[in-house]
Amino acid sequence: MTAARFPVTLFAAAVIAVSSVVTVAPAPAAARTVDIALVVNNVPITNDDITKRRNLLRLMGTKGNLDSQAREDMIDQALKQSEIAFRNMSVTQTEVDDAFKNFASSNKMSVAQMGTILDKAGVGVEHFKFYIAVSMSWSRLLRARYGNQQLLSDDQFIAQLQEAEKEGKKPETTEYILKRIVFVVPEKERGSLLAKRKREAESARSKFPGCDQAIPFAASMNDVTVLDLGRFLEPQLPAQWKDAVVKAKGDTTSVITTPIGAEFLAICERKVADDDYAARLVLSTEENAGADDMEKESETYMKELKDKATIVTPGKS
Repeated sequence: MTAARFPVTLFAAAVIAVSSVVTVAPAPAAARTVDIALVVNNVPITNDDITKRRNLLRLMGTKGNLDSQAREDMIDQALKQSEIAFRNMSVTQTEVDDAFKNFASSNKMSVAQMGTILDKAGVGVEHFKFYIAVSMSWSRLLRARYGNQQLLSDDQFIAQLQEAEKEGKKPETTEYILKRIVFVVPEKERGSLLAKRKREAESARSKFPGCDQAIPFAASMNDVTVLDLGRFLEPQLPAQWKDAVVKAKGDTTSVITTPIGAEFLAICERKVADDDYAARLVLSTEENAGADDMEKESETYMKELKDKATIVTPGKS
């Protein structure tokens, strides 16, 4: 769901398929019950919440007993919500709104069209946005808890390096020198200006003269700044930019939007690194690959939270 990022592509096919067949509107608002179904760690869950989550699961193509799954999904969301607040790891409203816009765009729809589909499906924009917010924040929390990669100890590194060299597989990676070219958008003007600034960034990227001329190039435009990011070995690249940097064919990455505007990275240099530190980092990454399974980490974390959770059903002792 960076930066924490909501994985919008997971739902693209489902929304496209449903957008042409959803014809049954949800029950009128007056007919809905909004009484509290559960209280999870002092977070209330209403019957309306569960109904909307069931409709979202249906929209996503989930099979099975949707009523039961929706109830469990909302319990999990409440547990995550409490933990995210306790750890102060929540994403911003701007990040959520951007994720929603990107989701709509990836499905070749406007925000209004996406909202219409969600309303027809009985989900609603606010419920979906809150789902996005918790998903993105939870991913951020998981990375903070599990994401610190540990380098191999000296003994482990020497043993694995010797084994790799015996097999003729000398560990190596790519080293990058990067600059960040930011088309700044003031927060109060984000809604009206961000799309325009993104187009300007795209246009500028195609004309980028190289890192040596980055500062005068930026100075020729309004509210554009250049930030030196320095050197990164590939395993060290920030998640927000890693795919874009690795897949870049030229000297710039694609443009993305961030909380401070629209931006791209300039790749000032890329070269093969095969020194001892690079080898150690590569071997450590391989060693930790199993620990990077986000789904397993999430399951472990959720079990810890459920074991100590207080879940109350009103009216039941």
